[in-house]
Amino acid sequence: MKKNKELFEEGEGNQYFLRNVPNSEMMYETHSDAEIRILSNWLLPHKEKINSICEIGCSGGHRLQHLVSELEADGYGLDPSKSAIEYIRQNFPKLNAEVGCGDNVPFSGEFDLVHLGFFLYLVDRELYLKNISEADRLVKFGGFLSILDFDVPTPYSNQYKHKDGGYSHKINNSNVFIASGLYTVVNKFTYDLSAYRDPKFTDVIDNRVSMTLLYKEKDIFKV
Repeated sequence: MKKNKELFEEGEGNQYFLRNVPNSEMMYETHSDAEIRILSNWLLPHKEKINSICEIGCSGGHRLQHLVSELEADGYGLDPSKSAIEYIRQNFPKLNAEVGCGDNVPFSGEFDLVHLGFFLYLVDRELYLKNISEADRLVKFGGFLSILDFDVPTPYSNQYKHKDGGYSHKINNSNVFIASGLYTVVNKFTYDLSAYRDPKFTDVIDNRVSMTLLYKEKDIFKV
C-alpha cells in the first residue's frame, strides 16, 4: 500500500491544488480565507517583529500572499504540487516558492513566522515527528508558529476521500509543540470546516478545524 507522501508526489498534490485554486480572475484578486484574516489580525500588533514568513503546504500561495501583504514581510512557500509552485511563480513572483514536503524543508535559517497550512493531517504517521522537527527548526526563538489543521480531542485516522489508499490523520497538533516546554498558545480559533466562509464552532468532531497561534519563548535560558 502506498503512503500519502507517494500519492501526493505522484499526482494527488497537483489534483489537490486544482480542486482548490480560484477559478476566475476575480477570485484570484480577492481570495483570502476567513481564518487567514483572523490570523493576520492576531499578528498585526506584532508586525514590527515579523520580517520573514514561511508557509509549509502553501498550495497556490494566496494565504501566504495575504500574510506577506498585511505584515509587510518576505514570503517563502513550500508545497508538493509542481502546478501550485508554477502558479505562484506566475501570479506572486515576489514569493520564494519551492516544490517539497514538510519532512525535508529546503530553506535554511530561521523565520519570524512559520505557518503550517493545512497539511499535517495528510502526513504519514512515521514522518509526523520529522515534520514537527522541521517546523520547529524553522521558527526562531521569539518567533511565531501558526497551525491550520484538523483539531480533535482524541487522535484517529479515517480514509482520505479524494484518493483511494490515502488516509486523513486527525490530532491536536499544537499539543506536540506545547509539550516541549518551548511554546505558548497566543490564540486559538476552532470552527467547522464545512462553514469556512462564516467560521463557527461545531459539535461534529470530524469536521472540527482550528487555527492556532503559538509563540516560541526566547527567555527560557536562565543562569
